[in-house]
Order: sequence, then C-alpha cells, then structure tokens
Amino acid sequence: MPLLRPALSSMAPHWGRHLARASKMRSAILRSPLAQSTQSHIRFSSHTSKSTPSSLPSINASLPSVRLPRRIPLLVTVPVVALATGTFLYNVSDSFRHSTLALQRMMIAAEAVVVVGVDYKYSLDFANRDLKEGDPEDEKERLLRKSQLHKRSAERLREMLRVNGGIYIKLGQHLASLKYLLPDEWTTAMEPLQDRCTPSSIESIQALFLADLGQPISSYFSSFDLEPIGVASLAQVHRAKLLNGQEVAVKIQHPALREFSTIDIKTVAALTRFVAYVFPEFEFSWLSEEMQVSLPKELNFSFEAANSVRVNANFDSARAEGSKSTIKVPDVVWAKNRVLVMEFMVGSRIDDLDYLKLHNIKVSEVSNEMARTFSQMIYKDGFVHCDPHPGNVMIRPTPVGSSSPRNFEIILLDHGLYRELTPEFRLDYAHLWTAIISSDEKEIKYRALKLGGTDAYQLFSCILTGRDWSVVQDAQLTKKARNKDEMVKIADGAGNRIAEIADILAKVPRDLLLLFKTNDLLRALDEDLGADDGSQMRTFAVMGQYCAEAIYKADRAQIRKALATTQQVSVSFLTRTLRSWFKVYCAFLYTTASLDLFVWWIDLSQSDSLLYVVLAKIGALIC
Repeated sequence: MPLLRPALSSMAPHWGRHLARASKMRSAILRSPLAQSTQSHIRFSSHTSKSTPSSLPSINASLPSVRLPRRIPLLVTVPVVALATGTFLYNVSDSFRHSTLALQRMMIAAEAVVVVGVDYKYSLDFANRDLKEGDPEDEKERLLRKSQLHKRSAERLREMLRVNGGIYIKLGQHLASLKYLLPDEWTTAMEPLQDRCTPSSIESIQALFLADLGQPISSYFSSFDLEPIGVASLAQVHRAKLLNGQEVAVKIQHPALREFSTIDIKTVAALTRFVAYVFPEFEFSWLSEEMQVSLPKELNFSFEAANSVRVNANFDSARAEGSKSTIKVPDVVWAKNRVLVMEFMVGSRIDDLDYLKLHNIKVSEVSNEMARTFSQMIYKDGFVHCDPHPGNVMIRPTPVGSSSPRNFEIILLDHGLYRELTPEFRLDYAHLWTAIISSDEKEIKYRALKLGGTDAYQLFSCILTGRDWSVVQDAQLTKKARNKDEMVKIADGAGNRIAEIADILAKVPRDLLLLFKTNDLLRALDEDLGADDGSQMRTFAVMGQYCAEAIYKADRAQIRKALATTQQVSVSFLTRTLRSWFKVYCAFLYTTASLDLFVWWIDLSQSDSLLYVVLAKIGALIC
C-alpha cells in the first residue's frame, strides 16, 4: 500500500475533473421528468466506501447508483418462455404443429361432451326437485325442461362437430339418422350437418396429387373444374376431362383427414367411454366401435372402387337371370387411396321433386324400385350399401340403350360403406321380417333373441320397422301407412326409453346395426319424396316377397341336401320329402300370391280406374 500512495496522489487532479462532470450529470438527471417519475426505482448513494483510502475522493460519493429491477418471478417467466418456444416450434416443426392441433381438437371435443354430460346429470337429477310427481302442470313443465335440455345439448355438440370437421361431421350425420334412438331435438339439430360441409382448397388438392401420385393435376386431366360439384364430410367431387377427352367425376378425399383421422377415432372412443362412466345406463360404445371398423375402409378409395365393381356385377347377374333393374353404378376408371376417378353422369338428387315432375317420373315407382333394389342386396346378394341418404342417390331419365324397365335410372353413388351378410344371417333376417309382417308374436320373440340377442322383442320390432308396436301387433304394416301422430308417438317413446334402446343396440350384431340405419334412411327417403300411403305399404309388401323367396330357396336347399346325403332311399323317406317340399312350396306360393295381389290392389287404387271404383264398392257392401 505505501508504494501505491504516490501514484494515487498523482491521479488526484484527474479524479477531480471526473467528479465535477459526474456532479453535473447528477443534477441533470434529478431535474429530468424520467427521474421524477421513477424515483422508486432509482436512488443515489452518498455513503463513502470504507475501502477507499482517505487521501482519495470517493467515487461513490458523487456517482449515481442505479438499482436494477427485481428478478421476474418464475410464474411469469415460465409461461412466457413456453409460449415463445411453442410459437417457434409450431411454425417450424410439422410434428409439433400436428400434436398441437390434435390436442386442440381433443380438448374441444372433450369440453363439449363433458359440459353436455354435466348438464344432463344436473338437469335430470337436481334441477327438477321443485316439481311434484303426478301433478299435471309440473309434469308438463318437466317435459318442457327435458325438451330444452335436449335442444341445447344437441346444439352444443353440433357446434363442436362443425368446428372440428372431418370425421366429426360424419359422426353428426350418423346421429342425424338415428331417429329410432335419439329424441327429435337431437336428430333435428344434427340435420344441417348433412349438407353443410366445407370444401378443401384447390391448393391443398394440388398438394395431395403431388404427395400421393407424384404429379400435378394437369398430368392426368386436360381440364379440371376448380369448383367442386359436391362436398361431403370425407371427400369432394370435381368434374374433369381425361387426356383422351372422356368426361369423369373425380372424388378427392379432404387432405386434412389423414392427419387427424386416427386421433379423432380414438378421441370418440374415449368420449363414449366417458359417457358410459357418467351414465352407466347408456351404452354407446357400439358407435365408436363401428367407426373404428368402417372409417378406415371409407378413407381408402381402393375399397370403394372394389365395392362399386362388385355391386355392379351383382345387378348385371340379376339382369341376366331375368330380374330387371333400374340401378346404374358409375364405372370406375382408376382409383388410389385418396383419389377415385369415375364415369361422369348427369342427373339430380333422388329427392328433387321438381326434377321428377319435369321428367314425368312417378314418386311411387321410385319408392318401389328403391325397395326392390335394397331387398335384392339384402336377401339375394348379401352385399348391402349401408349409406343410402339422398346425397348418395341420383336419378335421371332413361338414356338410349338402357335396360331399365322404367322411364328413369337410379344412380347409386358412394360405395365406401358396405356390409357382407352371411347366408345364415340373411335367412334369420328374412324369417324375422316375415314374422313381423304376419304379426307372429311368438316367432318375432324367437327371432329377436336369436338374431338380436335381446328378449325385448316389442321394442326391437319398433326399432327395426320404425312403427309403433300396436301396428305390428295388429298386422297393419302392409295395410296402414305411418302418419304424423304415429311418428310423434315414436319420437316421444324414443326420448323416454333411450336407455333400453341403447341396451338393445349394444347387444345386436354390427351387421344388424347397419341394417337398422339403412332401413331408417330408406324410410326417410320415402318421406322426403312425399311417397303416398300406398307406396309406404308397398315397400313392406315388396320386402315380404323377397323374404318369402329367400326362405323357400333355403328350405329347398335343405331338402336337396337331405336327398343327396341319404344312403338308403325308402318309399317312406321319399313320401316325407315330397310332403315337406309341397308344404314349403305352397307356403311360398300363398305368401307371394297374396303380396302380389296386395301390390296390384295398391297400383289399381292409385290409378283411379273404373275397375277399382267397382271393386271398392263391392268390398264396402260385403264388409
């Protein structure tokens, strides 16, 4: 230290100049508005450092000392850093963006389902405590509150399905078709999802072609309409021309579906398990199970192309055997997983009544042909189109060279969802419908247990037919059309017996579950067409004819098998066999003849001919 003092003493004049400058700076800072407004953050120290030699002026005595802000708490730092990092990764990492969006979709779906579940739990268990059981006014209020609960819950769920899109739209469309299960408020709320699907951008379509096929759209088509002619939940259709000039319809899967389809299916499965946990009496796992089986096939257009070729071959075989048909299936040009190119056909939706009227197409004939078409699919071919809503069925006037027996052709589209039925299933199903049409309650009970696994045969029959049990019990299916009063009664019954219906649907085979949906879509189509009472009753009669034929052929095959496997043929055996065949054949003739007569009578009544007037008066006199 003694050695340093001379040097320090020689620097004293320089320190003086620096301190003078610092003093002026201090005065200026103190007079500034910033210093006056931030006095709580900045202070100046007048204390002298103990370590400074007494012979030197103190720097601390004159220089301003600035206090740094306190360290930012972790509760603020961590979220800010996480947000910044997440934003960065979202914009640079595809996998991170996918995970983020998938999580967002899951949370949106989970929130809606949980809120709906809590609303139902609270509203049904607690909100009605102020109402007295048996009081007419309170019962009326209870029904009103339940209807409001159904409406707001359905609308909340529909909004979630709309926001998430894709597979969720498909789920909403399926819910809209469950008129035999859900209250009217639910099916009505879901109906807008049938036709309001958002198209994918042409840029994303072009990117799909490059990713899947390795070439742009222009490499396959000489012209390609940018505006889709149809948009559904899973795909959209564009009109185009091949390089050879052939006009085609190009079905393209929404590009975003592949990214989220797997996680969306798993999310729906998890949410149905949550519903089952909250409401043990409601079993909806069949809904997610069906999605897990069907959707992967629907999302692979190679399956759809194969289904289209097969069903077309089935109808060609039927025509070759003498069974005329109005059905036309567009030819497949080529297909990949997400792109399907088909023959282009001009027509209109089957429920376009103005179009039918313009081309003199009778609604009753259209209804009849749809009944015949699907009866053949179910009872003869065992290969069934399970999504026949109006958007998937077109109609057009019969073109030149057509084999259609009518003045129109029915164009069947969207072959992604099919079911293959075993011969045993078809036979049991035919027996069940025969029993229902003839009001054989004992046989209905037996077939409902064998085929559907349930002893609640009355409710089971109502789900299958879409009719009230009293109509089935009185054998009125082919004699009495469904009116508005019966539809209201059915809807009210469905709303009050959801748990029982859900229990039945949880037990029945998946094939039967889709046939429930198919039957309901066909009935809805009849109603959309404005089919008259005769057309509705004719549908059951046509189905009865196909059932009778299926049962007869099965019995005849059994007799032939018995003859072929019998080693010793005796007179008594031949007599028994002949008697059995005669009994089976007579039953078949009686059923088909009576149903043919019934259909003839319906057609006669709709023609308003003189013969009908005379016979109707004679019948009135006799009765």
